[in-house]
Amino acid sequence: MTAIGKIFLYLLIVILAGVLLAPPIYWGVQALADHGVLTGLAKHPFHRYFSRVTQVSALVLIVPLLFWLGIRNVRGFGLEKNPSWAKDLGFGLAVALIPVILLGVSYFFFDVYKIKKELGLGHLFRILMTAGVVATVEEFLFRGVLLGLAARAFGRIPALLGVSALFAVIHFAKPAKAMTEHVEWYSGLQQLAAVVDGLPAPHVLGFGILSLFIGGLILGIAALWTRSLWLPIGIHAGWITGQQGIQWFGKFRAKPPEEFLPWVGPNLVSGAVPTGLAPVIVLLITGGLVWLYLRHASARRVPDRA
Repeated sequence: MTAIGKIFLYLLIVILAGVLLAPPIYWGVQALADHGVLTGLAKHPFHRYFSRVTQVSALVLIVPLLFWLGIRNVRGFGLEKNPSWAKDLGFGLAVALIPVILLGVSYFFFDVYKIKKELGLGHLFRILMTAGVVATVEEFLFRGVLLGLAARAFGRIPALLGVSALFAVIHFAKPAKAMTEHVEWYSGLQQLAAVVDGLPAPHVLGFGILSLFIGGLILGIAALWTRSLWLPIGIHAGWITGQQGIQWFGKFRAKPPEEFLPWVGPNLVSGAVPTGLAPVIVLLITGGLVWLYLRHASARRVPDRA
């Protein structure tokens, strides 16, 4: 079986694990809650269990996948030790975060967002933690494992386009947040069927996919050029911090949410994915700055791959 075939089989097993394990885990937590244990977890709806079980399965099963692929270190993905890791990480954070902050300021200036009356500082700490964890995990999976293997198999450009498209689409492959009154053994399959129900309106979805695709291209170019994940991790963490920070500091006031389109629309995927032409322009500016940064790092240019 080819490396790509093994990866697709891994994805199928991850989905199957979520389908099969989520119901019994849900039942187990509910049973413990009846005895006064894990009462907090018992309050969560079933779709949260399905989502978390699938995510944990993906992380746990990545280890046997790497052994199956014969990969024992990051060089198997085309990655190398980066002596300029701190510089790349810092630049990535700045080049992503500063434009998003400026975009956020314009949102409040033009009354797209209104400032919240109460700001919980604890939530700000959670944003920083989320940015670090999500950026590291997603960059390892997408720009490390998938992009590295795809580049070896198909070449840099097809791999860059394909993985960026997958990165954009997979963010919306989540079921609708509908309540499941009675969880049965087949409820996990129902969650898969509910993926379409969870999608936003087509014109809003299009802007969201466009933003993610452009972001995926920027992150992929950064990883391929530096042969390292530090720069894309910094960029990714900066984007999450900026977008979540806007959501923390203010509230999107458009009613209906599409009122300001095509310039600005509602954020998608837990407030992390912007929609509209304004965020796309900011992404393109960030991409241009990243390209200039990489042009001056000529000593770290990636060699051609077949």
